[in-house]
Amino acid sequence: MKMFPSLFIIYFFAINIQVSNAEIDCTIYTNDLKIINLNPFYVRLLLDPSSTSVKYDGVSKVTAFNIFNNVNPSLSIYCLKNLESLQLVNTNLTILSDIKNFQKLTTLVIQSDYSIIGQHLPSELGQLISLSYLKLSYIKNLEDLPNEIEYLIQLETLILQSIPNFNKIPDESIGKLINLRILSLIDLPNLSTIPSTIKNFQSLVQFEISNTSIKNLELGNLDALSTLRIRSNSVLQTIEIANMSLLSSVEIQNNEELLTLKFQNLSSLFSLTMSSNSKLTSLDMENISSYVQTISLSDNKQFKIATFKNVSQLNSVYFSFLTNLESVSFENTLSLSTVTITASALSKNLSFFNVPSIKTLDLSGCQLTIFPESILTLKSLVKLVMKANQLSTLPLTLSTDLPNLQVLDLSRNNFQGNIFQQPSLIYLRELYLSNNSLVSIDGIGEYPSLKSLDLSYNKILSIPLEIMELSSTLGSLNINYNQLRSIPYSMTNMRQLTSLLATFNNISYDERQYLYQIFHPTSIQLII
Repeated sequence: MKMFPSLFIIYFFAINIQVSNAEIDCTIYTNDLKIINLNPFYVRLLLDPSSTSVKYDGVSKVTAFNIFNNVNPSLSIYCLKNLESLQLVNTNLTILSDIKNFQKLTTLVIQSDYSIIGQHLPSELGQLISLSYLKLSYIKNLEDLPNEIEYLIQLETLILQSIPNFNKIPDESIGKLINLRILSLIDLPNLSTIPSTIKNFQSLVQFEISNTSIKNLELGNLDALSTLRIRSNSVLQTIEIANMSLLSSVEIQNNEELLTLKFQNLSSLFSLTMSSNSKLTSLDMENISSYVQTISLSDNKQFKIATFKNVSQLNSVYFSFLTNLESVSFENTLSLSTVTITASALSKNLSFFNVPSIKTLDLSGCQLTIFPESILTLKSLVKLVMKANQLSTLPLTLSTDLPNLQVLDLSRNNFQGNIFQQPSLIYLRELYLSNNSLVSIDGIGEYPSLKSLDLSYNKILSIPLEIMELSSTLGSLNINYNQLRSIPYSMTNMRQLTSLLATFNNISYDERQYLYQIFHPTSIQLII
């Protein structure tokens, strides 16, 4: 007796297999309720989206049927000719040629089929002329779609998900589904190509390709497409997306073999997410007159080349930890305000052409030995950060080429001797020179706009009296870890100075005591 339930299930499997090629005689049923009652499980007469139930008009018609987690449904289901929606979730209904009876069906969901479906679906699927929504998921054996899907001309949504052996979408047939609005190809590890006729999908709004074996992806001229997701495609190497006027959201993530990524002629792009594409080597964006304001890329050891041309609304670019970075170029990026490239080996080329709005440029930790001349074209530049490089000289034309520069950070470089003997930056307000090998700051008086000056961790021997030329502007001076023996006493009269740090120098105890005494009446915080 304990084996009866198992035998019962096997019995109904056998029935399904035996009639798989037969047509059901529907003339023996007088109404839909009698058909529903033939099922070997309880069916609610009030439709519930998560349980076995129907939508019944109370008289004769069943228009929706959901089967959830109940096995061996009656094949008489194929006689429910008024059905508009059928969901088969975790059940084992054999898909017969009688599916053609569902002439009013608009929604069909088959999810988890107990391996009852074979390699192919019946060609009669193409006779569901009213179908607008089709979802097939967690079907172990299915390998393709029938060519007859070309007749599903009302289809708006097609979702194929978690079908491990699926490998073919009929190219010519699917190209005739011109009303398709949503297409999802998810967890189809044996699918290696997308239909070339995808260009016919001029109504397509949302497209997702995830966990497939597609190697190269070229999408263009899909005039209605607004959302595109490309995720976890294990062999995908190239992506090219072009000529889509309404594409607003693109997500490209976890494509471990992706090498090149190109965007061209996109006028509505608003959101762009790129992450965990660990082998990406190049990014090319051209003619993107859209609302994407920020591009970020980090922790990619293979990335080498980035090109931005005619990306009109781009405001910020953030690159970090790109250890093989070779070239970054910006051309006609009219709104670009901030570029941050840090901890990256920018070994060959950094170019700017017609970038009129850039205010902040950070090239920290880029292994630069020579100051990139293209920076001198950035007339609007306000803040330049180049710390943790290997620079030893600055261009002689820096002051004239960058007339708006107010903040300059050259910390942790190889500057020696006296950097202030170069042409002065008369408008500079903040200057950071810590961790170099400077021995003198003679010429500091030629920087009359300085408000903050950091000279810590150098070899400076003295502070020249000309520092008094900055008495009306300088507010903070850090000269810790140098070789000072004293501080000019007249600095007590620097009226704007609020902080003077001079710890770890060669100032004697008695001299420190005297300095504390004379600075005590002032508003200057002295720490020596």
